Amino acid sequence: MSISRRVVYDINSLIDKTVIIKLTNGKTYTGQLSSFEIDPFMVSISNAKDNENNAYYKAIINGNTISEILIKNAPIFDVKEFASLIEKSLNLRPGDIKVYEEAGVITILEKIKVTENGVEGSGPLAQRVYDLFNEYIEKKKRETSR
Repeated sequence: MSISRRVVYDINSLIDKTVIIKLTNGKTYTGQLSSFEIDPFMVSISNAKDNENNAYYKAIINGNTISEILIKNAPIFDVKEFASLIEKSLNLRPGDIKVYEEAGVITILEKIKVTENGVEGSGPLAQRVYDLFNEYIEKKKRETSR
């Protein structure tokens, strides 16, 4: 993966996450990253607050003024890790599970979809995946709270 694609992947993985954006003029914004554009570089954050505690519904920030984009909390859901757990726990073949890392999506037998938001699908297999997902998320939350 090229460096520019990796940066796009990293920023894309931050969509809907809380970020801190530091500007070259010393101002700081905290909010939920809602979108971005690479060329020209711009970011949009929702429910933003600046370092003077002013609140904004939406802030669109010119990338030329950004010095840093920071994330306080590491993501809990790791698609590769969870796909491996599903494969081992449910005795599925690697071909039964497809991982779309950039999108943060796992599909199982093309019928069940798993994202950080949960499991979509029905039937006994979907229920087993749902149970594994809940156990996985609870375990990750316990690990991060230590």
